[in-house]
Amino acid sequence: MGATNAVRWLAACIALAAFFLALCVTAQDTDAVCTLASLQWSFNTEKQSPCAVASSLLGVCSGGDYKVVALPDIDTEYLGPSIDAANPCQCNTVVYSLMSACALCQNGTTITWSEWITNCAPIYTTFPKPIPDGLRVPAYAYLDVETQDTFDANAAMQDANATESTALPSTTSTTSSTQSSVTVSQTSSAPASVSSTSSTSESLTAPNDPRSNAIGGGVVGGILGLALLLLLIGCSIAFRRRRRIRALLQTDSDSEQGALSSPSQGILDNSSKSADSESASAKMSEIQSGVTTTTQMTPSGVSRTVPSMNVSSSSDN
Repeated sequence: MGATNAVRWLAACIALAAFFLALCVTAQDTDAVCTLASLQWSFNTEKQSPCAVASSLLGVCSGGDYKVVALPDIDTEYLGPSIDAANPCQCNTVVYSLMSACALCQNGTTITWSEWITNCAPIYTTFPKPIPDGLRVPAYAYLDVETQDTFDANAAMQDANATESTALPSTTSTTSSTQSSVTVSQTSSAPASVSSTSSTSESLTAPNDPRSNAIGGGVVGGILGLALLLLLIGCSIAFRRRRRIRALLQTDSDSEQGALSSPSQGILDNSSKSADSESASAKMSEIQSGVTTTTQMTPSGVSRTVPSMNVSSSSDN
């Protein structure tokens, strides 16, 4: 029983620590209050105003803390980043849309997209950094603002119930920042500005381009295909060369066997000829042993020797 309670207390402590960790990561710092009921659609499903969501995204580039100040009065607007304060978290369409919705819900006005990015380089059409854990970014923040060069509140309201963007489970966020600031101006009075500074260094990475990924995949595929083709050609050449070498070796082997068999055939022929000669000599000897010579006188008085054959028959015996 005691072990079970200990496990429960440990699980509760872990859950509480995770909650506070997520709360620290998605820390929001803003005193802007949305006063218009007609702009309640701009809140996310966690009941966070666009000002609070923008504060969390801007905090990614400023050490996790960024304060979005409230507009001092109606008919005021949020200006884009200055040259020294421009960073990826500000120079993108997502934060521009959220800051525009934040100004409208305070009964303020907005500036154009081209005015917002006057001091930005480079410019992003999405949020280039990892979204903090636990934060839900409304879908309308990703609508196109470049075509009309402004934030369209009517189109945003129609897209308010679309799926929100959240942090990827396997993505690890890297904190980076430079000096950041939000400047507000009033049409009827002198401008006022509030800035916050952090000392962490910035790491700027451009977002992945799908077209470059496709081109890279095509290049890699082409190289692999060419390598496979060359491998097949090399194997074919090696196979033909090996078969040719085998044929030459077989021809040389047959020639050597023929050369070895020729001398033995000559020896056999010579042996048979010697045997035939000896047999003929033996027969001649036998014939000579049975032949005798006789001397006869010719009518002219010349004597000649005539061989005669001694033939014996079994009847004489």
